[in-house]
This record gives sequence, C-alpha cells and structure tokens, in this order.
Amino acid sequence: MSTSLSAKLAAAAPAFALALAFGVALGTGPALAQKKVQVEVAATMPEFAPQERGIWDLYEEQNPGIEIKLIQINEDTEAAYNARVAAGNPVDIRNNTIPVLENYKIYQNLLEIGYPHFDRLNYDARNIFEVTNGVKGYLPALNIQRGNFSTFIFYGDEMKKAGLDPKTQIKTVDDLRAFLEKLKAYTATRKDLQYVLDMGWHPLMIGRVIIEAWAVGMGASKADIRALYAGEIKWTDLDRNPLLPAIALYKEFTDKGYLPPKWWQRAWETEFEASFIGRKSILTFHGPWLWTKVLAQNPRADIDGFFFPPNKDGLVWTDGTTQHGGSALYEVNKKKANQAETVKAFTWWNGPEAVKLRAEALGFLPALDVSSAGGVKLTNPQFVRVIKPALDANVKFDTSVSGRHSAERWKKKGTPYVLTDDAFAPLLGDYIEGRTDLAGLAAKLQQRWDTAYQR
Repeated sequence: MSTSLSAKLAAAAPAFALALAFGVALGTGPALAQKKVQVEVAATMPEFAPQERGIWDLYEEQNPGIEIKLIQINEDTEAAYNARVAAGNPVDIRNNTIPVLENYKIYQNLLEIGYPHFDRLNYDARNIFEVTNGVKGYLPALNIQRGNFSTFIFYGDEMKKAGLDPKTQIKTVDDLRAFLEKLKAYTATRKDLQYVLDMGWHPLMIGRVIIEAWAVGMGASKADIRALYAGEIKWTDLDRNPLLPAIALYKEFTDKGYLPPKWWQRAWETEFEASFIGRKSILTFHGPWLWTKVLAQNPRADIDGFFFPPNKDGLVWTDGTTQHGGSALYEVNKKKANQAETVKAFTWWNGPEAVKLRAEALGFLPALDVSSAGGVKLTNPQFVRVIKPALDANVKFDTSVSGRHSAERWKKKGTPYVLTDDAFAPLLGDYIEGRTDLAGLAAKLQQRWDTAYQR
C-alpha cells in the first residue's frame, strides 16, 4: 500500500478538485448532497503547510464527508491566534504546541480518546508528561517525531571554493576553532560575505538547543544539565555548571570575529536566516527548518552539514522526544458537534499511514513504527548527508529529555525561564562585551532560577 500512497498524495489534490468541480457544475456532486463536516487544523509550521495540505487532501479523498481547513500560525500571527484560544474558539487540531504545567488543562487528555498506536511509539508517551511535568495519567499533546537534529549547515560549493572540508577536518572542538580561523581568513577575501558563522537571537535555539548541543560536545552530559535545572548543581558553581563552557564559547567566537557583532540583537528570521539564505555567509548552526527554507528559495542549493564534535565519550547531543511540539486537541472543543470526526482525523494524522507521508515530506525520523505502511524512505539533504552517515557509523546520540523540559514540574506559574527568554539576551550581551564576567553572569542566572523554580 505504501507505493500507492505516494502516488495518491501527488494526485489527490488535482483529482479531487476536478471531481468536485465537475459534480458541482452538474448539480449532482457530493458537495450538494450533504454538508461537509469541517475540521480546522493548524499546520506544524508555515513552511510545511504546502506538504501538509497535500497529505490532508489524501485524507479528504478517503473521507469525502470531511473538509480539512488548514491554517498557518507564525510569529506575526501568534498573538491573534492566542486571542482566539482565550475567546474559546481554537482550532480543532493544534500541531506544534507546547503544553506545560500552567497550561496543560486547556488540552484534552489524549489518553482518553482511544488512540490505538501508543505501543508503536519508541518512547513512553503515556507517561512522558509525568517525566517532564510531574502530572500522572495525562497526555496533553502527542509527538510522533523523533527529536530534531541540530547541526552546522554550510554551502558545499562555497566551502570547496575556500578549500575547506569541515566534515573531514573537524573531529574536536580545537579542530573547529582552527577551521573557523581559516574560514574567517577566506571570508575576508570576499566582499559578498559578511559573516563567518552566522547567528541571530532566538530564545529557544540560543538558550536551549544550541547551548545544550555545544555543552555536551564540550564535556557535559544531559544528566548534568538536568541536575542543573533541578537545583542539584548551582548555576554559580563555575566548576560544575555544565552550560558555562558553551556560554564562554559564545563569547570566544564573538571576540574572535566568527559570530556577527551583537548577534544577540539580530532578528532570527528577517536578519539572520535571511542573511544565510541570501549567501551573505556560508556557515551557520540550526535545526532542520533552515534546510527547508534554503531549498524553498533555491531547490538546487548545495547545502551540507556536520554535528558539533562529540564529547570524550563519543556522545552527540540531539533533542529528546517529549510532548513538546506535538499535536493536541482543545478541551473547550470536546462538546463540539465535530468532536468524533476531529478525533478520527487526529488519529489518522498520528497513525502509520500519515506519519510515513509526513516524515517523507518534511524529512524527519518518526518516533512511530510505520512498518505497516511500508516504512520510511527519507531523501532530504539533512538526512542523506548528515544524519544517515552518522547512524550508519554508529554515532552515539543522547536522546534523553533536555534540562529545561525535565524541570517543568518545579516551574512557578507565570515566571520567565532562565535562558529561553528574551531577557537572557542583554545579560548574555553584557558578558560577551565585557560589562560583566562569567561569575557575574552565573550569579544573575542563579537569581533567575531561584525566581522561576521551587523545589
């Protein structure tokens, strides 16, 4: 069935649209025979909306009485959407949501909807919210995607011009330092290149993903980071705080001219990502999303990547799979007339047939066993060029829960996070530009932890 699914996905939208138009024109089509039940769905990300629209078209073909209304939510429209939620009018299916202790009750408990695929998941989804938030017997969102891989990304053709091969030249952090110095020298010879290692400000990327990935490569473990967030290690402990070496690396790379000046003040999408997509730089560090954005602008772009070097135990950081970023149903919608059809659509969207298509369309490794749908064949560049070679080489990935996610159970309602908050940017900037030292920054971070958490 898997072969026909791919063919159906490519053909479903035009075929169904033609059939519907023909039926309406004659006054005999199914649209006139009965009113469709509408299920409103928020796309995972705006850049993935076209692919997800195609997959939902297949569902509509299989369920002609259903209409899937797909909307997009981005940084510009997030406030307006949150107003909808506050007014009691959210979408039926919310993808890429972030349930935490202070908001999880706005979502239905997915343990009660009859979802049949829990035993196909490669993590304990039934109990993951207890692990991260300390709440037993509740699952506010379901994630069927294995944790994202974040890596350095570079333009392969440009690196060849520079005479550099990071994938073979970088094995250690010191190798990375030497490589960046060579890239800096080359960048100085090009008037069209502005940055050595492009970067901007995003609280989740800078304050969780990148800092943890670099920290593990510099000798920490996720267990150390969880201990820090649990209060078992003080943020002011300059010898034991596992994140301070990565914070110091932010400063080092800025001082040496690798990272852009005042990069913590650069807008993530409109300045940083636009800069890399526009080839004002040839190297950055990002998750899988930037690969998609680059290829959307230039499908022939020669992009490649490599992981931050492993620690002494050969371990590489990658994100763990939790409810974070999963799909959810809102509690306020439970009594809506379309609840049964919404649950059916949700189950399909998070079942083997759709997850296979989603994984292949968006290029992610699923956390759900989809062998019953023929398995997953990924062809996206990040997987082919970076992830698959690492898996084939038996690189060891730490896929356990990240520090911040593990500490949600102790988070005080309404308080800002220690690092994944815009207020961290000026504190980091003060340290990088020498207005405070590492001990002074650590003291401020300890104060932020004391404010945010109660153990």
